[in-house]
Amino acid sequence: MSSKPKNLHLSGRRMTKGVTNNSSMKVTENTDKASYPSNSTVVANTADSYVTKSEPKVQFSSSASETQETSSLQVTSNDKSFENYYQQYYQDIFTKLPYNTQRAYISDYNEFAIFCRQHGFDGFKNDFEHNEICIKNYVEELCRSPLAYRTIKRRLSALSKFLGVAKLPNPIIRSAYLRDFIRLSLIENRKYRLSHKQAVPLTIDMVEQINNAIIPDSLLELRDLAIINLMFDALLRADELVRVCVEDISARNNTLLVVSSKSDQTGQGQYRYVSSSTISMVQEYINEANIDPKTKTQRLPSDLRGLHKGILFRRLTNHKTALLPFDENIPSHKANVLNYSSVYRIWQRIAYRAGISENITPHSGRVGGAVSLAEDGASLPELQLAGGWQSPEMPGHYTKQANVKRGGMAKLSAKRKR
Repeated sequence: MSSKPKNLHLSGRRMTKGVTNNSSMKVTENTDKASYPSNSTVVANTADSYVTKSEPKVQFSSSASETQETSSLQVTSNDKSFENYYQQYYQDIFTKLPYNTQRAYISDYNEFAIFCRQHGFDGFKNDFEHNEICIKNYVEELCRSPLAYRTIKRRLSALSKFLGVAKLPNPIIRSAYLRDFIRLSLIENRKYRLSHKQAVPLTIDMVEQINNAIIPDSLLELRDLAIINLMFDALLRADELVRVCVEDISARNNTLLVVSSKSDQTGQGQYRYVSSSTISMVQEYINEANIDPKTKTQRLPSDLRGLHKGILFRRLTNHKTALLPFDENIPSHKANVLNYSSVYRIWQRIAYRAGISENITPHSGRVGGAVSLAEDGASLPELQLAGGWQSPEMPGHYTKQANVKRGGMAKLSAKRKR
């Protein structure tokens, strides 16, 4: 019997509220007792797992103190193949997943670990019925929570992935009873209906209203109008917009290369269409940014306040007449690019200036672009290409909305002028 545990770390670096944490899945061999990490700077960290001589099982557990709650993902088995499963998955797959996907998996595992600890469940075992009961109780707990439908579905998907990696019985896939229980539980709790609340669409008519109402006379307004129009044309999410670089836009081809996006799991990038008028707005913004407001001369390529390459949309000085300096190699300059909060404020400011009463948000451009395309008769493949969707599910939802306006009742109402 070994006195020291053998740690096999599956870790991923993450940032939480400005604090760098190590979030990891670990498989640890130990025949003695369990202990839990106590580093107070770690917000969510999977703790050690222990191998016993008892029946093989996979265990999620958590440990809480006054200052923190640390959860752990435990694999307990005398079968060495468990170690190989996790090491292989981590080395070959997990490290290559998008950063946000890694964070989501770790977070979802930790939440399940906390549930098991608080409700006295052992976690997953090599026992189909046990795993089915455990997940059923977890679903009931999730349905009592304020979580959205899609969040619950994502958490269950993460657990299904975990069972697949561990090669344990997976009732989420194999149990007809559990599948129906999950579906009906979500419907009864109105999670499904509430999930269909979406951002107010920024339709093409509203975009034209904005462009007609705001005559840009400053670098701030040039930037903000370019942002609104680009997000509409390319159906961009906020996290995609803030990563757009000058060199990603092709005026010749009317395209934008979205280098990394939520729907692009391959990391190869996706091309989106950008109208000529939007490209002109972007170019006008770039031209204005490259003029020194004091000397009225062109900025040199070495001037970090210029906009010759790199991140396209950046923060402005207090006087709103120049960009803040930016060099991706200087850590302190990373604060000079936009984030979701700043993009949100831009949308609110533009809506107020244009007299739009609807509460439009950064996601309104993506939703509105899709709705406008669907109403104009775009096919499902055309919608998928425009927004970079891999699955037809979401663009199909917009197509259904548009078809209602072309349905029999819509035609009757138009004929009767109702």
